[in-house]
Amino acid sequence: MANIFDVAKQAGVSVKTVSRVMNEADKVRKSTRERVEAVMAELNYNPSHAARELRSARSRSIGMLFGDPGSGFQARFHHAALSACDKAGYFLAAGLFDETSPDWERQLTAFLARTRVKNMILVPPLSGADALHRRLEAEGISYVLVSPSHNDGQAPSVGMDDFAAAYEVTRHLLDLGHRRIGHISGALDHISSKQRQEGFVAALREEGSELIRPDWVRCGMFVFAHALKAADDLLVPEDRPTAIFASNDEMAAAVYFTANRLGLRVPQDLSVVGFDDVAIATTIWPTLTTIAQPYEAMSEAAVQQLAALDSGAELPESGRVITLDYEFKLRNSTSPPVTV
Repeated sequence: MANIFDVAKQAGVSVKTVSRVMNEADKVRKSTRERVEAVMAELNYNPSHAARELRSARSRSIGMLFGDPGSGFQARFHHAALSACDKAGYFLAAGLFDETSPDWERQLTAFLARTRVKNMILVPPLSGADALHRRLEAEGISYVLVSPSHNDGQAPSVGMDDFAAAYEVTRHLLDLGHRRIGHISGALDHISSKQRQEGFVAALREEGSELIRPDWVRCGMFVFAHALKAADDLLVPEDRPTAIFASNDEMAAAVYFTANRLGLRVPQDLSVVGFDDVAIATTIWPTLTTIAQPYEAMSEAAVQQLAALDSGAELPESGRVITLDYEFKLRNSTSPPVTV
């Protein structure tokens, strides 16, 4: 496939001259323009949309920043966002970003300078980073929040009903006959952790407040290593739960690890449920009963919100805060307790 260098060589001009012809600059002689255009037609050279955008200082790119692109949620959302952007005619520009670093503003400035994005999708924890939001606003960058820890109503957001999903997955354990149920929560400053814990408690309360055991609730920070300690706290004592609801699949995998180390079988001795439905949910054995987040639908909704803002349209109130349906995935990690 021909490129701009091929056109310049065959037309006997510089690459800069070809670029001027494509941008319809006035400084190109008519004879030179006609020669370059003839060569472009002969070589069937069609400048890429991305190249045109770069030349005109415009961008149909959407930016995303990741602190841990290998984590289950971020990896799944990254893949879904790539597909959503492709469908909508956008490009996804992704970069590494450490929001805890003292030089986070320098990181952001460098990313914006390199990509020239005017629109961004912010996933947790950045969807709850107020200082970052204010900086983007100052730069004139539109952004959509995915599962934000809070929302002041200024930015569009996309998410799901974490409370209802946690209630349903806990209700599943109760319906199997479990009455000794522990919980490993995510980061305590994130609203999704709070809502999932509230859904868990609400389901238990329906069966009796005595089922709510504060000593069987531990924080795992959404991280495998932290969840190992939480699982130890729950499973090492003789007075232990017969089931555990972990607030994401990576922490559920940590429960598996600890159970195996202690000689407990899943699900015969311990039922385990997770949240998110990332890759690990179907690669560990037994496969994990979990809640599937609507990654594709969330990504498409976020891109559509940004596309509307990009066109200058005013989002209707119903389109500013979007709550999407989740899916309960029943697999092999749960069964009735040995003793009810």
